[in-house]
Amino acid sequence: MRKFSLGLAFAISALVLVSMNVNAAEPEYENPELELKFNLKEDKESLTPQNKLPSEPEAKSIGRAQYDQYPLFRNNREPTQVGTWTSEPVEFGLTISLPTMDIWWQGKDPDYEADCEWTFYIHQNDQQVSENTETCSSNGDDLVRETYNVGTTLELATGDTFAIELWYEGWEDVDIYHDNVTYDTGINARGNHIFFFGAMWIGSQVNVEFAEAWPTNWDTNLDGGFVMLMGDDGYMADNKKADVNEGSKYSIALTNGTADLISTVITWNEVTGNGISLMMDYTTFDHMPSNGSANGTGNQAIVTVNLIKAKQLLGDEGGILGLPGFEIILAVPALAFVARRLRN
Repeated sequence: MRKFSLGLAFAISALVLVSMNVNAAEPEYENPELELKFNLKEDKESLTPQNKLPSEPEAKSIGRAQYDQYPLFRNNREPTQVGTWTSEPVEFGLTISLPTMDIWWQGKDPDYEADCEWTFYIHQNDQQVSENTETCSSNGDDLVRETYNVGTTLELATGDTFAIELWYEGWEDVDIYHDNVTYDTGINARGNHIFFFGAMWIGSQVNVEFAEAWPTNWDTNLDGGFVMLMGDDGYMADNKKADVNEGSKYSIALTNGTADLISTVITWNEVTGNGISLMMDYTTFDHMPSNGSANGTGNQAIVTVNLIKAKQLLGDEGGILGLPGFEIILAVPALAFVARRLRN
C-alpha cells in the first residue's frame, strides 16, 4: 500500500494575548486528503469512522448460504443479503472515493469450502449508484481479512448520506467479524474529511482545533488512545488531563459551495515534555515507530503535527506589568504537518 507525506507550514503573524480569542471571517486552515475506515457497527445499521475502545469485543454477523441440499452435494446457490449500513448526514459537501472494503470472515461448515462471492451495492441517499461483485480468496477454513475492490466516487452535498449494502453467496454460512479495532471490517473512504484550524503549545497547555465531515466522539477517542501527544525520550501526555469542547463557528467558501462548520477543540493540561507532536487517528496506531513499539498495530497515525512551543516575552518567571506567567504570543506556532493519505 502506498503512503504519501504532505509537508505544510503555516504561521499567523499576529500579536495575540492569551486571554483573547479572535476568529477571522475566513480562517487559516489545512484540509488534507485522508483515507478513513467507515466501520460496520454492531447495530447492523450504522456506518461511521467511530471505533469502540480497544477493550470492547467485536460483533458478528452471518453471511447465510442459500442452496439446494442433496445427499452428497449442494446445488443451485443464490446470493443473500447480509445487511445495509448507512452513514450519518455529512456536515459539509465533499467528494469521496470508495476504493476498497475490508472484511474479516471465516466459514462455519468444516465439510464444505465457501467458494464465495461478495456483492457491494453503494447508495447515495436513497439511490443505488454502483454495484460490484468480488470473489473470495480464502476457502473459509481460517479467519482472514480480505480486501475487495469497490471502486466508486461520490459527490456529496451537505446533509447527504451514503450506504453499503452487502450480499453474500457461497456453499457454507460464514461469520463476519466487525466493529472492533482489530476486526476492522468496513469501507475505506478517501477525501478531504477534516479541516484543521491550528494547534497551540503555550506553557503547559496544548490545544488543537478541527472540524469533521462526520463528527466522532473525541472523549472516546482520547480514552482509546486514538489521539496522543508524544514528546522526546518517550514522553506521552496524560489523556485523562485532556478536555474536549465545542470551538468556533466558521463559514468557508469551497468549490462546491460553502461549508458552515462548528469546530472541536481538544486541550491537554499539565504537559511537561519537550519536542511535542500531536498524533491523531480514529483507531490504534504505532505511536513510537523508532523503537518498534505500537499502540495496538504497526500502522502510523493518519495525521502528525509537530508543534513549536510559544515563547514568553520575559521568560518563565517574568511577566507583563508584574503579573507572573502572563504570556504574549508573538506568533501562533508554525505547524509542521504530515498527513498519510492512504491507510494500510
